[in-house]
Amino acid sequence: MATATVPVTWEAYQNRIEALRGYGEDDEIKVNEDSERDFWAFVHSELLSEQAALFLTDNGNLRAVWKGEDSSHIGIQFLGQQKAEYVIFKRREVSEDVYRVAGVDTLSGVRKLIQDFDLTSLVSL
Repeated sequence: MATATVPVTWEAYQNRIEALRGYGEDDEIKVNEDSERDFWAFVHSELLSEQAALFLTDNGNLRAVWKGEDSSHIGIQFLGQQKAEYVIFKRREVSEDVYRVAGVDTLSGVRKLIQDFDLTSLVSL
């Protein structure tokens, strides 16, 4: 199933984070300020043109997810202190296999991985 891309608007992210704050309050989960700061640092440092789905984890961190039409996927949980937990799925061109990698790295390291896996099209045009 193809995923429609949505152009990034900072206002949409701000509105989503405010909504997540409200949802979190219902479950006594507070948005981690360091996670939010890192999220904003990441999205402002890239020429992002595709809107990520944004979630609040049980520990208060923000998690952004971009999905492609070919099973490609980038998920980033912003941990604070310029660190992120990531998961990347990339369909191999010569087979139907999907390459999966996950770990923790710096925000700049995650940016480099997105480039290395040739997935910049998921987050930008």
